Amino acid sequence: MRFGAIAIIVVGAAGIAIYDQYDKSANYQRVDARISGVSEQCYLEKVERGVITKTTWTSDLTRCEIAELLRKEHPKWQGYDLKQKIEVKVVYVSPVDGAPHQSSLQMSYFPNGKPLRAGDVLPVLASKSKAEKTRTI
Repeated sequence: MRFGAIAIIVVGAAGIAIYDQYDKSANYQRVDARISGVSEQCYLEKVERGVITKTTWTSDLTRCEIAELLRKEHPKWQGYDLKQKIEVKVVYVSPVDGAPHQSSLQMSYFPNGKPLRAGDVLPVLASKSKAEKTRTI
C-alpha cells in the first residue's frame, strides 16, 4: 500500500517535470533579453512546524540591508531566515512579431548567485505564440 502511494507521487512528479520540459521546448524560444531594471527587496520568514500544523511568520518587504540588520540586531527577528524577492524587467525581441517587447520576471535568487544590473544580457524563453509572454530558463 505504501509503495503504491509513493509510486503514484513519483510518477506524478516525473510527469509534471516532463510536461514542463515539453512546454518549454515546444512553445518557447530562447532569446537574449536586455535588462532594463532590477528591483530587489527582502523579507524575513520563520516557519514553525507542529505535529499537524505549520505556521509561517513573515515581515513586510524592505531593503535587503535593513532586513539583514534587523535579523542580526533586533530580538524579535533573530532566528528568522532572510528571503529575497527580485523583479527583473527585460526588453527582448519577440519571435512572434520581431518587435521589441518588455516583460517582468520574478525571482527568489539571482542566477548563478551574481547580482544583475541594468544593461546586462539575460537569456529568457519567449513564447512562440504570445508576444508578451516570457519564462525564465
